[in-house]
Parts: sequence; structure tokens; C-alpha cells
Amino acid sequence: MTCCGKRRASNNTPFSVMGGYKYLTDTQIKARLEVFKRMYCKSCGQRYNCDFSTYQTCTIKPQIK
Repeated sequence: MTCCGKRRASNNTPFSVMGGYKYLTDTQIKARLEVFKRMYCKSCGQRYNCDFSTYQTCTIKPQIK
């Protein structure tokens, strides 16, 4: 419980770079992307070449037809 007595909703979704925010500056997106790569891309060979567009293509779930 938080200090105001309200319970926080559990967030079981994986880490997202945008974090539910629609408007972030380029610097904020780059910083969040670095954290994401540090947490989830430890064994990826392309980790240091990854940018936001690459992140989006890697994290898009394939649609089942």
C-alpha cells in the first residue's frame, strides 16, 4: 500500500521504453532505451548498434493469422 492508503495496480507487463507516456523528449527515450538494453539485451550482438526504430522492430509481437 502506498502512503495515501490506495493500492497500486500490479504491473505484470514487461518493461517498455515509452512507459505509457505519449510525449517524451529524445533524451528521455535514449536513456530509457539504454536501461532496456542493459536489462534485456545482455547477450545480443547488436546491442550497441540498436536505436529506437530497431527496438520497435524487435519488440513487435508477430500476429497469428
